[in-house]
Amino acid sequence: MKSFAIVMTLGIIVASAAPVASLAQGPVTSPTAPVTGMKPDRTTADAATRKAMRKREAALRQKRSACRKQARQQKIPLLKRRAFVKACVARS
Repeated sequence: MKSFAIVMTLGIIVASAAPVASLAQGPVTSPTAPVTGMKPDRTTADAATRKAMRKREAALRQKRSACRKQARQQKIPLLKRRAFVKACVARS
């Protein structure tokens, strides 16, 4: 019985150490697939679109910064500040 347990343990160790082909990444099936999986619109968009996206993001950062400054000036508590900034950016 003891030898059976040893054989089973060794079998489990060998089976878990062997590479599993189904978990490996396969080849890309589409030639138009994005370069990365994260935010593919940024990696495959043309230069004009990327420039417009950067401009929009910069404007949003500027609005958010102004709203944070306003929240500090009004001394809004830290736990309520996020909701205030979100509403302020939506109003702007």
